[in-house]
Amino acid sequence: MIRGGWRWRGTVALTGVALAFVIYPLTEPGADVINSDWPAFATGAKLAITDPGHLYDLDAQQRVQLEVTGARRLVTTGIHGILPFLAPAWVALVAVPFELLGTELGGRLWILFGLACLGLGLWLATRPRPPSAFLPAFAGMPTALMMLNAQLDGIVALGIGAAIALWSRPFLAGLALGLTLMKPQLVLPVGLALLVVRRWRAIAGWAVAGAVLSASFAVLNPRWVLDWLGPVGTTVQPVSREVDLPHLATALPAFQAYGVAILTLATVVGVVAIAARRRDDFRSAAALVLAGGILAAPHALPADLVLVAVGLAVWGRAAWHDWLLLSIAALVAAVTPAPVPVLVAVPVMVWVLARVGWTSEPLPARVPASPR
Repeated sequence: MIRGGWRWRGTVALTGVALAFVIYPLTEPGADVINSDWPAFATGAKLAITDPGHLYDLDAQQRVQLEVTGARRLVTTGIHGILPFLAPAWVALVAVPFELLGTELGGRLWILFGLACLGLGLWLATRPRPPSAFLPAFAGMPTALMMLNAQLDGIVALGIGAAIALWSRPFLAGLALGLTLMKPQLVLPVGLALLVVRRWRAIAGWAVAGAVLSASFAVLNPRWVLDWLGPVGTTVQPVSREVDLPHLATALPAFQAYGVAILTLATVVGVVAIAARRRDDFRSAAALVLAGGILAAPHALPADLVLVAVGLAVWGRAAWHDWLLLSIAALVAAVTPAPVPVLVAVPVMVWVLARVGWTSEPLPARVPASPR
């Protein structure tokens, strides 16, 4: 009875935190919207409408971003004195309807859209367990960081959840994974894992989704991929609050590019090798490639730790101390300068991989293997 009472109180508390996350974007005075990453996405959206041929031109972005922010200076600037838009071009198209509503209103709705995608993705990924099963993932510090930074991880989580829900229909599952291409660098182990287990239909669906997304902007600018490849490499900087293992390569500037590539490849292979140990346990294997995706990413920031939380929710066996440890790591990573974030976050993700990879308990539900 006592244990059940604590569980009920915990659910109520987590529900309250989740509701606070949803209410905050509607009530905050507007400064956090401007000082989030939303101005970068709004800049990309505005250029997609007015000047798609210069989507990745930093001079053009600087001019447009001053319009977006009303000439207000951002608290944290990235490159060229602005928060540059460096995401794949299709992200700019997704942001267009929100930008048309104005910077402030559009930014608030963009944040709420991300939270809604995260909630729906978690629900799809954890069925048939009750909704309370994903509350620890939604009501944690990583979600707060995703919200405050107006980041895209919620859309990625929706793609993951939809793919898990559609796993018995592999081509559709692959199409759903197209949503993860909002931040493709975070799902590299997923791609290798699908190749290893030869899920060709899922791979085909994912490829089709990628082709459609690429073509959607190619109509406006056929050269956008070449334009994107140059500036995208500037995202890996020694001073960034990165939480991924490849960031350690920035300690050797002369070999940074090679070091990032080698560490990324080695970590992806290592994560998939660990997941292969749990290939008979779908949820454990899925959790490993999801959480390991952040560890292996060539570029991942504290807000991206929300996908580690998604992995733990998919696994379904996380204890309270796992959630607490992840939230503490996310908070420390968000408020400390480099290299503290990577030194704190990497051990926590290694702990998560060890927990999921070497814990064997009965599952509440199994996801059937899909045909190839």
